[in-house]
Amino acid sequence: MQLRRAAAIALNVMAVAFRVLGIVFGALTVLLCFPSMAQRLNIAGFVLDLSHALPDIIEGYGLVTSPFGGVFRLDFALAMVGLLVLDYACQRIAYTLQTRL
Repeated sequence: MQLRRAAAIALNVMAVAFRVLGIVFGALTVLLCFPSMAQRLNIAGFVLDLSHALPDIIEGYGLVTSPFGGVFRLDFALAMVGLLVLDYACQRIAYTLQTRL
């Protein structure tokens, strides 16, 4: 019983971490569409580091020029969706562990 509760707590902590990372990727996806915001925040180095941290299959995939002069990064959008799916899965598994007898 204690093991299930500990596993549920660990899964909830992982879900929060996945959610926060997903929100960061989503915010960066929107910020990079506007070049003036990216320059003001000086996030070019951070974006490059995050880009290199992505799997090689999606790294640099789907770079589309936005109408505002920036770049829409499909790889960051895909990473955001993947992280939010992992968040949801962790929450569902934690819920089933908590409700089982």
